[in-house]
Amino acid sequence: MVSQEIHSQYVYKKEKLKQKSTNGISWNYVDSDSLVLYKNGTFHRTKFYHYHSIIYSELKGHWNIENSTLILKLTLEKDDRLDNHWTEINTALTYRIKKRKIKPINGFEFYAIRNLKRVKD
Repeated sequence: MVSQEIHSQYVYKKEKLKQKSTNGISWNYVDSDSLVLYKNGTFHRTKFYHYHSIIYSELKGHWNIENSTLILKLTLEKDDRLDNHWTEINTALTYRIKKRKIKPINGFEFYAIRNLKRVKD
């Protein structure tokens, strides 16, 4: 088995139980995002959103940091965790690095702007 050394890891997770008071129907709201930056310059990101439908995606590519800005160069995307088919893409996402958080610079991502918090250096 081959393992990669982790440079840093960022996560965001939000879970709530919503309930309509009139009829007592309740449902879960789950929003999670994880980003792992490896020391070899690659990254892996998993995003999951469940409210009225399930939305899942994985991203792979290369990262670098310039002037307190994290740049993710996306090369592969997978839209379903059960499917092993990766789609080639060519785009970039940028984040401002603030202490132990990263904040999206180039717009809305995945239904909301989230600040991913660093959990591992």
